[in-house]
Amino acid sequence: ISNAPCTASTDDVTITFNNNPTVSNAGPDQTGLCGVTSATLAANTPTIGTGAWSIVSGAGGAVTTPSSPTSAFTGTLGTTYVLRWTISNAPCTASTDDVTITFNNNPTAANAGLDQTGLCGVTSATLAANTPTVGTGAWSIVSGAGGSFALNTDPSTTFTGTIGTTYVLRWT
Repeated sequence: ISNAPCTASTDDVTITFNNNPTVSNAGPDQTGLCGVTSATLAANTPTIGTGAWSIVSGAGGAVTTPSSPTSAFTGTLGTTYVLRWTISNAPCTASTDDVTITFNNNPTAANAGLDQTGLCGVTSATLAANTPTVGTGAWSIVSGAGGSFALNTDPSTTFTGTIGTTYVLRWT
């Protein structure tokens, strides 16, 4: 700004056109993990900005290397976690994407009970399988025709069959 004969007044401004960060992709959900407590994460590698993992929900989990898109993650059996992959390039708005990791408990080991081979003149038997503490149980007929269960999800249900027939039943 000038006003002769006075010295002009000047001031500079800096303009920076920042790149937005790479669009975040946390990778596919991992919900079919059974009997394990660790998973390898599969996020994208940023070309602009830096990435960082955070735990949004789920207790007891840890990301081994939070800045690595392919870090290991450990958690607790029976717990579902939501993890967030955030790519930042300040002062621009960060890009985020979430992934769900579920560490499922293995089902209780099935035990169908003792064989019942001494049944004479009857067409029904009470079954004696174990009650699952993890998962749900169901009876099915592996071999033998004409049989049925009173309630196939009851470990101690009644099975009715045809006299003179041998059945193999499965508790799953």
